[in-house]
Amino acid sequence: MVGKNSDTQRSGHVQSLTRAISLLRLLSESSDGATLKELAQGASLAPSTAHRLLTTLQTERFVRFDTTKSIWRVGVGAFSVGTGFLMNRDIMSITRPHLQRVAEKTGETANMFIAAEGMAVCMAQIEGQGGGNAVTRPGGKVPLALSGAGRSILSHLPNQIAGSPQSDKEISTKSSAKSGPTEPVKRALGQARVSGYAIDKEENRVGICCVGSAVLDEAGYPVAAISVSGSSSSMSKDRLTEIGSIVREASAKITAELGGTKEIAN
Repeated sequence: MVGKNSDTQRSGHVQSLTRAISLLRLLSESSDGATLKELAQGASLAPSTAHRLLTTLQTERFVRFDTTKSIWRVGVGAFSVGTGFLMNRDIMSITRPHLQRVAEKTGETANMFIAAEGMAVCMAQIEGQGGGNAVTRPGGKVPLALSGAGRSILSHLPNQIAGSPQSDKEISTKSSAKSGPTEPVKRALGQARVSGYAIDKEENRVGICCVGSAVLDEAGYPVAAISVSGSSSSMSKDRLTEIGSIVREASAKITAELGGTKEIAN
């Protein structure tokens, strides 16, 4: 009986941990915070259960309750854990000086993205003199196939991976029905392989263009991408080419510092 009770208790603890993590994820995806009702619905929990978990997280400062608006927000404890993750990635310390130079050279917002679960996740960002023209903020996600950073990552993957159904689902709804779902991505990836950088023109955010170039490891696989985002009104063809050269140079330098190679993986 003791063993069964112990197993039941352990299972309950695991379930509570999983539910708490789901609440943290929901909050991380909401820049404006969320109400108890929104979080409970998003995590498929009873409001009383969600509230109990949130108050537990609050004691460890992973979340905080904004009494003025009656909403929950991510707390400083979660930030500390996230910072610890970033500090243990060599790529972050190597990339940041290059991002700074890219932002200074272009006057636009410089970003670093990594790929995760079919999305490009923004890990770092430095604003240039042009202001905060970004497709997303640090911690935000954009579809790989619809972003300059994401496309540059896909362009360095083997064809059988880059052209997989998972990528096809992420193609813009603006795509021509005649050409089929894979053609827009195929064209974009082909152009990226030739030029060394990829472009998206307002496909993630209206009024914003993004140019990205991949950072590769020693096997030629993309581990990140450096990108520049700016107002589409200032992104002429010549300007996009100029910025493309800058991000390509930056990604090549970071790749070299990581001991990577610019050869495309097969």
